[in-house]
Amino acid sequence: MKKLLLSLSLFTSIAQAQHQEPCLSEILFQEEAKNDPSLLIDRQNLEAFTQNWIAQHQGEAKKAKNSAVASYVIPVVYHIIHAGGTENISDAQILSQMVRLNEDYRRQNADTVNTYAPFQSSAADCDVEFRLAQLDPNGDCTTGINRIYTPLTYNARNNVKSLIDWPRDKYLNIWVVGSIENTGTIAGIVAGFASFPGPNASNDGIVIRADRVGTIGTGAPNYGRIMTHEGGHWLNLIHVWGDENACANDDGVGDTPLQATYTFSTCPSSPYFDACQPSGIGINFQNYMDYTAPQCQNMFTTGQAVRIEAALNSPTGQRSSIWQPSNLIATGTDGTPAVLCAPKADFIPRTKFVCEGSSVNFNDISWGGAASSRSWSFSSGSPATDTAKTPTVLYATAGSYDVSLTATNSAGSDIKTVTNHVIVSPNFTAQSVPYTQDFETGNFPYSDWYKINDNGDSEWEVTSVAAATGQNSLFIDNMAGPSKGPDEFIMPAYDFSLVTGGTMTFKLAFAYKSALINADKLMVYYSTNCGETWTVRKTISGTGFPTTSNYWSSTYTPAPADWRTETVAINTPAIMGKPNVRFRFEYNRDNGNNIYIDDININGTVGINEALAAKANLNIYPNPSKKHTYVSFTTDQDFKVRIEITDVTGRVVNTISENMNAGDHQVQMNNNLEKGVYFVRLFLDNNTITKRVVMQ
Repeated sequence: MKKLLLSLSLFTSIAQAQHQEPCLSEILFQEEAKNDPSLLIDRQNLEAFTQNWIAQHQGEAKKAKNSAVASYVIPVVYHIIHAGGTENISDAQILSQMVRLNEDYRRQNADTVNTYAPFQSSAADCDVEFRLAQLDPNGDCTTGINRIYTPLTYNARNNVKSLIDWPRDKYLNIWVVGSIENTGTIAGIVAGFASFPGPNASNDGIVIRADRVGTIGTGAPNYGRIMTHEGGHWLNLIHVWGDENACANDDGVGDTPLQATYTFSTCPSSPYFDACQPSGIGINFQNYMDYTAPQCQNMFTTGQAVRIEAALNSPTGQRSSIWQPSNLIATGTDGTPAVLCAPKADFIPRTKFVCEGSSVNFNDISWGGAASSRSWSFSSGSPATDTAKTPTVLYATAGSYDVSLTATNSAGSDIKTVTNHVIVSPNFTAQSVPYTQDFETGNFPYSDWYKINDNGDSEWEVTSVAAATGQNSLFIDNMAGPSKGPDEFIMPAYDFSLVTGGTMTFKLAFAYKSALINADKLMVYYSTNCGETWTVRKTISGTGFPTTSNYWSSTYTPAPADWRTETVAINTPAIMGKPNVRFRFEYNRDNGNNIYIDDININGTVGINEALAAKANLNIYPNPSKKHTYVSFTTDQDFKVRIEITDVTGRVVNTISENMNAGDHQVQMNNNLEKGVYFVRLFLDNNTITKRVVMQ
């Protein structure tokens, strides 16, 4: 068989059954081969070795081994790629997968009794055992399970492999993710994919959905078979129908009958016939390398077992060193008893945003050796320390605060600290409407702005390469160091308490690299609780995303005509009238070139609370004013009073805050204000009164 020996195989599923992403595996391989034609030669060499091995060892494979210790032991490491959701599966769920995997490959699975009688004699013990690594590449203690926080867990592909990748000649790397991107023509989820043996080390291993791992937790009793299937690909087995829908194609195995196509069915009756096997014993739909529902699968054949053995002995396939005794010692998989590892202190590092007086929940997700105790430290939090697994902490004062966690067991301890992990915003917002930002001055991120770049690489930054107006804009460089996404920036809090008819616009320039399927997306969110929760207000994606009709394979720099004005609909009761509103821009990259944003404008009609204004008798005089300007008002009881003076961009130029007794008050404004329009806001009795003043 000449198909899919080095490419990726995708296993898609809907409900209890699986679908193939047609031809995507071969397409991916051909794309790799265009850049490296030697892969085609390596494929041929591997198949020649395999067929020669089969010719020499086929008779041996028919002898059932069933020995207590397998001849081939494979060290395994799981990399749990998660964003703090259900995809961060438990160690117990991983262990249940290992049990299922070894039962299937040693033919110790309980459902062997269901194997159709004519195939019983060819059902095989593959003589392969998978063991979790106990030593990492540095020789340090490991449980064989790593945990990496990143939003890349969603719609994952090979991109997650660059996050962590242990030497493939020593370990089988398995990346567990939240979801896998489906770019095929058949709907359904992609459950997993694996690399075939070969010299191409960059993508070696298995990627699998977290909810298709193991037999407990988010898994299911039969979903553990998906890993069995993908492990078969990693060991050079291809689908039993030969990956092309024709009887002339074979899977390179003598004792699997020719098969027309995959079996998309839930446990059909035996015998099961198709165009290639219209009579006789039918097709071997119970084979792990078919697409029947996992509960129907229960066997490898002796021919497949020999093909696996060939893969593990082929120098071209580069699996021949992984099971050697020296490597088993190096990875701690030689049968030595497991020891307790020190824990890896961990909690979700994503920045938490709340308002003054709010509480934040934390969760200890330390991994490695189980922690017997823990100690939290919360700067300016109440409590300041805690030993609970899921503490709740109150933050009473605005500011940016660090969080630390120390996890301990008898083998040692570990500490994790995240600086500025909690951002507490004041209930009195700093920015008024109207507001504009053209990125011409200051260092980004500006005061009360935040950028989040969970995955490293490129992020939002100011550039002078292109601008809609002026000299600068905000952009992400997707050519020099592509964004792994999502990349975000959060704008400061705005006071919409007296604003009506609000509008938000910004200038956008963006291009795709090619006509390939593109999943780039720009979303604008809003929050009315200081960023604790967010709601999507605008999404730009697909064919409507690029601002130019041209594709740019080289670095994209927009022409003046490329800039497009985007409008975000914010004139909604969910935003208007709210005293504390933030906006968040989030970009998720796929095939996109550079993206640019400029001239963010927020406008609206600023009204006055007439009843409160009459009660407070707020007055600004003289207005217009050239020099001496005063703010007068009346309070009918003792209050903590705050007065803010902002320019038209929302920048605070002067602040007065003090406790005042009941009575009439007069405050002199800053006499050094430049000419222009300013807004005076009086914060009184949990209300805001805003008046406009002109300095001449």
